[in-house]
Amino acid sequence: MARSPDPRALDALLEAARAEFARHGPEQARVEDIARRAGLSKGAFYLHFRSKEHAFEIILQRFLGALEEHARRRHEAEASSRSRLAFEDEVRWDADLLELLWNNRPILAAVDGAGGRDWARLVSGFRMRMRTLVAGRLGERQAAGQLRLDLDPTVVANVVLGAYEDVGRRMLDLRAKPDLAVWARTILTVLYSGMLLGADPEMADPRVTKARKKS
Repeated sequence: MARSPDPRALDALLEAARAEFARHGPEQARVEDIARRAGLSKGAFYLHFRSKEHAFEIILQRFLGALEEHARRRHEAEASSRSRLAFEDEVRWDADLLELLWNNRPILAAVDGAGGRDWARLVSGFRMRMRTLVAGRLGERQAAGQLRLDLDPTVVANVVLGAYEDVGRRMLDLRAKPDLAVWARTILTVLYSGMLLGADPEMADPRVTKARKKS
């Protein structure tokens, strides 16, 4: 009788695969090293995965799923607010997003260098769903009179997603973790300065506002 996959072994193998992919990349990582790191046999690896590429695909799916879940929860928070989220609340949401990107830099690096790999379709599908979600939310805010009406929400969604993708690539060159809240505030301020109907005092960094009041 064929053995059934063990969920605990699956998690151990995925964690080991993440570590090996981080050290060597999907191309150079070896199945035997992944299995050894997980404390399991090479046969156990193939009980759960067809190949190391299949293991990476599952890791990538979980990462993209976490990003989509974050976007969904943020959308729900925005929809449940009376008008729109306070700017500092948006900063916190986006800092959490950047934290997720920072903690998954090895995956970002592997995807960035994947070329025509099969998992490119996963990333393409993810981008399409995120573009639709962001554009839809921007359209809702335009209808509510919160954003300029002369901007195409789909084009703005492309700009937003492109900004965060490029920031994720920037992380690949860093050894020390940056101040992600400052990064989030910078991105949002630049984006909103072109989209808001008027100047918004909430966008000011609280530290700057406080310093100005003292002077």
